[in-house]
Amino acid sequence: MPEASLRHAENLSEDWMILVFLFTLVSLAYTRKVHPSRISRLWNSMWNIRTMRQTIREEPNTPRANLLFNTVYYLQAGLLVYAGIKCFKPNYELQGVLPFLWIVATLFGIYFLKRASLRAISILSAGDFSLSEYEYSVFLTNRMIGLILFPLGLGIAYFPLYQAKSIVMVSAAIVLAGIAHRLIRSLLTAVESGVTPFYILFYICTLEILPSAIGLKWLMTN
Repeated sequence: MPEASLRHAENLSEDWMILVFLFTLVSLAYTRKVHPSRISRLWNSMWNIRTMRQTIREEPNTPRANLLFNTVYYLQAGLLVYAGIKCFKPNYELQGVLPFLWIVATLFGIYFLKRASLRAISILSAGDFSLSEYEYSVFLTNRMIGLILFPLGLGIAYFPLYQAKSIVMVSAAIVLAGIAHRLIRSLLTAVESGVTPFYILFYICTLEILPSAIGLKWLMTN
């Protein structure tokens, strides 16, 4: 067996993956230096609605940190999808940085569509109806998930393949749990704001299911 094939049979690591992890480390170091309390505030906002609302009011103070953490999420989630395909779809030809970037672009497109849909609904309905808080909650959850996926991504890339498969499943479970937590909290907030069940169902279909379905279909057909 050629040396390159043997290496990929042992683990999923590829040369370009180190750049993903290096970017994440630099982002963490920068945020830790410039906004020392940002990561702890991020964690607290995940579990405390009052902290999240206070953070929303202070949001203009940390746009660069948010941009970095959003990018970390796209990269780490893209790496998870890439590794998942390689682990559980070995016959699917996937190799190199270009397919990975395509996955990252798809994830970015899904959330761009989600944000655009939120803005459009807000304009058409001539009201906020807690949509701005929901939008913040979406990206807050993503930032937290991206940080959690960082050490797991290292394990996926550099641990033996049989261990990487288990880490991929654990990582996917964490992502789903984070999304479920965010969705439940957003639904409770919508109910508290007086949003009717019809509109809540409409939000779920339009803002959760539709963007993901379009993104997955686009990824599968390209």
